[in-house]
Amino acid sequence: MAHIVEIRNGAIVGNDEPTDEYLPVGTHIAQADGFYVSFGMDVEGPYARNEADERLNHLKRATQADLERP
Repeated sequence: MAHIVEIRNGAIVGNDEPTDEYLPVGTHIAQADGFYVSFGMDVEGPYARNEADERLNHLKRATQADLERP
């Protein structure tokens, strides 16, 4: 499932999913500083932390609605 990572100075410095095997803390990544919604090795952003939370919640609701669709 998607979750939030924080990037600073070209590296992952925070990851809301501690068991993430794709982008663990310390991974170098060429992205601007900020918070990103992570899908495996892909990231979407940068966002402010509250914007990343809103985007992630939107994705979770959309996924749940899709799963409940007959």
